[in-house]
Amino acid sequence: MLRHYARSCVTICSKRLAEFWGGVGMFDVITFGETMLRLTPPPNQRLEGATELQVNVGGAESNVAVNLARLGKRTAWFSRLPANPLGHTARNIIRQHGVDVSHVIWSEDQRMGLYFVESGLPPRGALVWYDRQYSAASQLSPDDLPLEAFSRSRWLHLTGITAALSPTCRACVRVAFEQARKQNLTISFDVNYRAPLWDVKTAVRTLTPLCEAADVVFVARRDAVQLWGAPDEASECADWVQRRWGGTVVVSDSQRGAVINDGETLLSRPSLPTQIVDRVGAGDALAAGVICRLLEHAALEDALRFGLALAALKLSIPGDFALTTREEVETLLEKRSESQRR
Repeated sequence: MLRHYARSCVTICSKRLAEFWGGVGMFDVITFGETMLRLTPPPNQRLEGATELQVNVGGAESNVAVNLARLGKRTAWFSRLPANPLGHTARNIIRQHGVDVSHVIWSEDQRMGLYFVESGLPPRGALVWYDRQYSAASQLSPDDLPLEAFSRSRWLHLTGITAALSPTCRACVRVAFEQARKQNLTISFDVNYRAPLWDVKTAVRTLTPLCEAADVVFVARRDAVQLWGAPDEASECADWVQRRWGGTVVVSDSQRGAVINDGETLLSRPSLPTQIVDRVGAGDALAAGVICRLLEHAALEDALRFGLALAALKLSIPGDFALTTREEVETLLEKRSESQRR
């Protein structure tokens, strides 16, 4: 069960009443972090030989915000972006999916983070290169937090990527946790360990208190094993980390599926069959699907199944976003249930 569940329910009800009687607008989920321009050569071409690149955007937190908005949730995302066409492109693409971006901070003299994705058919896998050092987003600080927007939100979602970008980003995440707790928001946190951004010792020292403070934690089995020495088997891993962090944990296990554990119920569910087109963003789709159903007070099993279905659909779609609909997710789940009954 989620920590502080009763307290959160009271807060959510009071906020909804305020909105019903003409109060300020509400966000189901607020999040922030770095979003980069994603540059991709045509399918299956090498970056080295490409003469053109497709421009899109991607970032763990904005991916979750977009996915949730497409599922009908009211989401807000902010970051620090350069005040130039690159920053405006990122803002505009995220906004067109229904995400509130009104709290973006514009910088006149800082750069946009970039990353390059090269797809490939077996035996050649996809490759990713990052060019994000000294980006505008890495300069986020606690002074940039829109505290008024926190007071109008139900849920805060953050990831370890933001905490890894810089000391000021690390402080920003810590203060955001503190403010969210004061405002009685439910907090979810995706470990999302990225080895090029920081060393294991610093990551563990920073991420452990965040995992302990969050109500819901998403972590890949491989990261739990590498960072904390958790058991290698997914269910044992979920039990191990939940006993240390408390709250609800979701352990993803690559293409094998995921496990959810709240200390009382532990459930393991396999991934849904899918034709993999693009792996980037699948973990964010899983997180968005689980958060969506937990916002609706669904049972843990329903939340996990929904998240895995959204992740399966994302794997079949190029780009970082799960460009799908709630109806498509529910149809996939219905077909999956029918096939299992046969």
